[in-house]
Amino acid sequence: MTMTALDRASTDRAPTALTGRRYRLGLAIALGAARPLRWILLAWIVLTPVMSLLLADVIETGLWLITATVFQWFVASAAGRWLYANLPGVLSRGVTRRELTTAYLVFGAIASLATTAIVTAGFAAEHALLTAAGNATGTWGGALADGARYLLITPIYCFTGALIGAAALRFAGSTLFTLVVLVAAAGQYTGVLALEFGFFDGGGNLAAWAGICLAVTAVLVAGLAATLRTAPVRAK
Repeated sequence: MTMTALDRASTDRAPTALTGRRYRLGLAIALGAARPLRWILLAWIVLTPVMSLLLADVIETGLWLITATVFQWFVASAAGRWLYANLPGVLSRGVTRRELTTAYLVFGAIASLATTAIVTAGFAAEHALLTAAGNATGTWGGALADGARYLLITPIYCFTGALIGAAALRFAGSTLFTLVVLVAAAGQYTGVLALEFGFFDGGGNLAAWAGICLAVTAVLVAGLAATLRTAPVRAK
């Protein structure tokens, strides 16, 4: 039987479709993780700069600096929650663990870029409002730098959440796992806060700071990949 042109075209497209599936899945994860946060995100963007203006005499640095850190918790939670809830179903549809790992890298990149853009815009909006009211304490450059640092900070939060979600599947039902997660998460969060604020407060070396952030992210990604490879698939 001779293969038709349509058959040949479909066959040619198959490897490309399979290759692109991991990237489409990464985008789908980003959209799925962001959907439950949309109202929180809207309230954060709208209300925080206004509250910073109203409370300028009480909180001189503005509220955006505080709430930007808090929002990272939601990013971590969304990353871990999606993976914990969807891993069995995704694997049952034929997606490999390697593809899922790549998809999560795509998701992490999208989440980091989007979060950094929002955080930076918020710092700029808050600075503009405080400047107009005569209460600004920093510079435009400082406000933009405060936002730009989250390009390397958000991935740490994102992959920490994903690793916890994967580990919860890998070690489900273990009391020791719960204890280890609580202790490790507390220590890791302390370290992230040091990275998040230490460089900008202490005038450290930018290259060293960026290198540490990238190294921490690489360790988290490696841990996620290793955990996904051994996580059992249980019916949910």
